[in-house]
Amino acid sequence: MRPFIAFIRKQTDCGFRVTFPDLPECTSSGTTIGEARRNAEFALTLHCRLLRRTGAPMPSPSYMHQIAWTQERILDGLVVLIAPPEAA
Repeated sequence: MRPFIAFIRKQTDCGFRVTFPDLPECTSSGTTIGEARRNAEFALTLHCRLLRRTGAPMPSPSYMHQIAWTQERILDGLVVLIAPPEAA
């Protein structure tokens, strides 16, 4: 499966928040970009396991051109690709 697109954004108070456009309920954070990314990988793994356990369908990852771009995403975000686990 293709990796999911994730956005890492600096928060005004402190740290970084990670969101997945294809999985709005799957979020994570960290005090550094590296920690935020690692935490996002873990959050994605847990989310995939939950979907599998409940029998819910796993959405297909969007391509970059399919993501609805907003001014906020363009100005202050870092885009990363995070692969779902092979066996969630």
